[in-house]
Amino acid sequence: MSAASNIYPLLERLLPERVIPVPGRAGQLERLYAGVGMPSQRAALGESFVLISRLEETTDLQALYADLRAQALDGSVTALNDLGWIWLNGKYWRADPTLASHLLRMAALQGSAAAWFNLGQQYYFGKGVDVCYASASENYQQAFERGLDQAAAALGDLYEEEICDSDVQEWSVDLQLAYRWFLRGAQRGEARCRFEVGYRLLYGQNVAADEKAGVYWLELAAVAGVVQAAEELTVHFSACQNALRYLFWRDQAIAMGSTLALTMKLDDQLQS
Repeated sequence: MSAASNIYPLLERLLPERVIPVPGRAGQLERLYAGVGMPSQRAALGESFVLISRLEETTDLQALYADLRAQALDGSVTALNDLGWIWLNGKYWRADPTLASHLLRMAALQGSAAAWFNLGQQYYFGKGVDVCYASASENYQQAFERGLDQAAAALGDLYEEEICDSDVQEWSVDLQLAYRWFLRGAQRGEARCRFEVGYRLLYGQNVAADEKAGVYWLELAAVAGVVQAAEELTVHFSACQNALRYLFWRDQAIAMGSTLALTMKLDDQLQS
């Protein structure tokens, strides 16, 4: 008997009939911290945040919950992950990290890459569990293997992070492994990873410098909307005195909202 086959007889007892709304609106810092992980709609549809829009706009939170609950009881893995994500964060109704963990594991066992990622976030931030980077890494890797490219960026960050808190278990920084994860994500098209790889190659940071390859990855990242990549290309081609490519990437960066590139343009105008 598969693990998934045991899930749904237990689910109706796990899911309450109603949720407890969060009183008032959270402060900015709390809201930022609350937003760890991702709902399934974000994982599937990029940055469209379908579920978040529903949660922000609803005038009947209980009805929205009842709909998600019914979907989960009907076998929706997406709804399982999304309910787990909401209970993990506690932004829209009162957090319950233990229940969140149960729901996310149910979804993960049925193949949800977003649920594996959210479990990684739970261990990374220590939401209802002890912070454990080793467990975060294992869950992020499961997410990546199931097609969630963003998990490669999380893994790259994780292996570059030094632990200063003595209460956290020992963790070894591994810059080469971090680079390999960024590269794996870049090869699968993850924009942030493409920036990280391009930056490291361009400047020889923890890897042999390769200007041509660095520019290649940065251009791919910039085309995908990573403003930092457009800024690095602007600075690079300015230093190289490649006027055409400098002007192109400077103006692209400005269009993407870069204050650095705008300052460079103003300086150019003063000097002309």
